[in-house]
Amino acid sequence: MSAIEQCRSAALGGHVLRCSGCAKVEIAYNSCRNRHCPRCQASAAHRWLEARQADLLPVEYYHVVFTLPAAISAIAWYNKAVLYGLLR
Repeated sequence: MSAIEQCRSAALGGHVLRCSGCAKVEIAYNSCRNRHCPRCQASAAHRWLEARQADLLPVEYYHVVFTLPAAISAIAWYNKAVLYGLLR
């Protein structure tokens, strides 16, 4: 949590950016790069979501969950490909 709290602040250091056109100087603070940080991972999460949406077909999707009886679940665990093939 402390890394996220310190993200893009002087606590994590920084670097100087200088415009080659107007010579304006700006300080950019380093990010924490923590995978749970909303600042650091927001753009990565957005790119991932767009990529997944591009994979979807233009149809409605439903998420269905069901439980197998205990006698079958052990067999299914070791034969996943066969079980998934039966569900098609």
